[in-house]
Amino acid sequence: MGILQALVRVFFTIGLFGFGGGYSIIALIRHLVVVEEKWLTDLQFIDILAISQVTPGPIAINAATFIGYKMAGIIGGLIATLFSVIAPFLLVYLTSIFIHNIGKEKVDLYLSLLTPLTFALILSGTYSILKESILDLPEFLIFLFALFLGYRYKWSLTRIFLVSGIIGLGIYLIVKT
Repeated sequence: MGILQALVRVFFTIGLFGFGGGYSIIALIRHLVVVEEKWLTDLQFIDILAISQVTPGPIAINAATFIGYKMAGIIGGLIATLFSVIAPFLLVYLTSIFIHNIGKEKVDLYLSLLTPLTFALILSGTYSILKESILDLPEFLIFLFALFLGYRYKWSLTRIFLVSGIIGLGIYLIVKT
C-alpha cells in the first residue's frame, strides 16, 4: 500500500473514532502513527502535538496536516486533513437524519453514554504523552511545579511556560557546566 493510501486509511479511521474532540483522540493518533505505522517517533509526535496546539484550529486537524505533510509533502498534508474531516462530516450528517427520524431525547441518551468513554480517552492520551515526555527527575519536578502554579495560583499557560522554561534552562546550564 502506498503512503497516500495509508494516509487515507489512517486519518479516515482517526476521524471516524474521534469522539470528544482532539484531546480525546491523541492516544488513537499516537497509536496509529507511532506504534502501527511507525511514521514518527514518540518525541516527534510530541513535537507535532506542541505545534498543533499553538497553531490556529483544532488540534487533531492540525496534527493530521503536519503528519501528512511530513510523510508525503503538500499532497499528503491535504489528504490527511481532508480524510480526518470527511468521517466526522458523514457522521454528523447521518446523525442529523437519525435525530430527525427517532427524536432528540433518544439521541441525547446515546450521546450521554459516550461521556465516560471520552473522559477515558483523554486520560489515555495524557498518560501516553506524559510517559514519553518526562524523561528524568528534574523534568518531573518542573511538571509538578507547573501543575501547582496552574492549580493553586491559577497562572496562565503563558506564565507557566515562561517560568518552566527558565527553570529548565537554569537546570540545563547547571548540569552542563
